[in-house]
Amino acid sequence: MTGTDDGDRAVDRFESARSTVLQHRDEGSCFHCRDGGCGQYAWAVEELGHHPGGRDLLLQLGLPIPCDPSTQEGQPR
Repeated sequence: MTGTDDGDRAVDRFESARSTVLQHRDEGSCFHCRDGGCGQYAWAVEELGHHPGGRDLLLQLGLPIPCDPSTQEGQPR
């Protein structure tokens, strides 16, 4: 396994997203935050929305669950 493969595992992305969301809850910001918002936080919420455990965490924190288009694809209108 190479160094570039290490961060592409689903469990690593989930853990990073979970840590980011919890850091923003506890501290209100991170070193990625700018005046216009935080792209890392936006990514983290989106990433957690792709995992059942992540959706549970978002609900526990009172955060909206982002819409996952892959779950809606092919559904009748």
